[in-house]
Amino acid sequence: MANRRITDLASDQISVFHKGLPICAQGMSIKDFIATKPNLFNSDFQLPIMVLRESALSHNIQRMADYCSSLGFELAPHVKTPMSPQIAKRQMDAGAWGLTIANFSQASVMLDFGFSRLIIGNEVMEPTSIVKIAEINGSGQGEIIFYIDSLAGLKIAQSAIEGVAKAKLNVFMEIGAVGGRAGIRDLDLLKEILDEIAKDNRIYVRGVSGFEGAVPGGDREGEGIELLRKFLRHIVAAATITAPFVREDKIIISAGGSSFFDYVAEEFAKYEGDAHRILRSGGYVSHDHIHYNELYPFMKAPQSEQFIPALELWARVLSIPEPDLAILNFGKRDAGNDLDNPIPIAKLVEKPVKFKGEIEKLNDQHAFMKITPGSVSVGNVIGCGISHPCTNFDKWRLLPLVNDQYDVIDLVHTFF
Repeated sequence: MANRRITDLASDQISVFHKGLPICAQGMSIKDFIATKPNLFNSDFQLPIMVLRESALSHNIQRMADYCSSLGFELAPHVKTPMSPQIAKRQMDAGAWGLTIANFSQASVMLDFGFSRLIIGNEVMEPTSIVKIAEINGSGQGEIIFYIDSLAGLKIAQSAIEGVAKAKLNVFMEIGAVGGRAGIRDLDLLKEILDEIAKDNRIYVRGVSGFEGAVPGGDREGEGIELLRKFLRHIVAAATITAPFVREDKIIISAGGSSFFDYVAEEFAKYEGDAHRILRSGGYVSHDHIHYNELYPFMKAPQSEQFIPALELWARVLSIPEPDLAILNFGKRDAGNDLDNPIPIAKLVEKPVKFKGEIEKLNDQHAFMKITPGSVSVGNVIGCGISHPCTNFDKWRLLPLVNDQYDVIDLVHTFF
């Protein structure tokens, strides 16, 4: 299925469609641009621009790989967070079992770059997508698994592949929580769906899956944790029911966002049968400065064992219309604020130094930063940390990958 090699991306040409990059780089290949040894702060980058720190990215990928290995778990990272084949390859090279994506469109991108074992962490309802999945699985060109959580969804899948030669669908039974997102709540319904699938030799049950991050009240303290554990035990109970229906390999039990994967590991370890236990965390790869940083399992671990925020947004001060207010030249087009506004972390003074301020609100193209009077000047360059990486990568088609001196060592593509 692969049509492009990741190494071919270096031949792509920089153009006006790649915001933030130097004007003088337009028309150059990425390879030739990197050969000029650009630096973020002295090579005429057009701020604002989002960058990825190489040292943090590498650390986070290896830390999660080591964690899963130490527990006997496997990892299928949810790459819908960065949607970057370059980053996905690094995760696979670190030992990932496969990749998770959110829909068939994202699966198509990853297939095009040669990744063949994919979990679509969702129900698929579009008949044409289901047909393609059935053909890919049936031809042996790839292994794609998607979710079923209803008899109606099962019938849509069965109808879609009528007449498809060598059709094969791999499915997870998605288990959900009351008040949460999609997924089977009632284990009697699970049995009913499994009985129907058993009559169809085109459909292969591979296991059970769920997303604990959607459990209402989920947090790392109080009764929220007990609700979360109860849901995870529900998935384990569903696995016990589902195991006899698995016809290929051993059952897969899967869950794990980027906030509670330690509880997933504890509860899934209690499943008594032989199984692939797979975590699907995605946000860990870049981590963040706010949302995950205040919630994830390693936040109280020794510093060497913590994830490191890898995404930074650098912008300029456009105006100081009031003594305690600075206007920065980035907004919602450049950074996500679905959970929190970015937070100022650094100011460029020959080199980056620590800086404190508060982004009170974002417009489309402007950030309103509360400051100590006199702490910044018009034209100053400010670095911000972000919250919830899932809504930050998608703002950028190319992100500079920088070393700790902010030398740009590569450009990372995203495909949203």
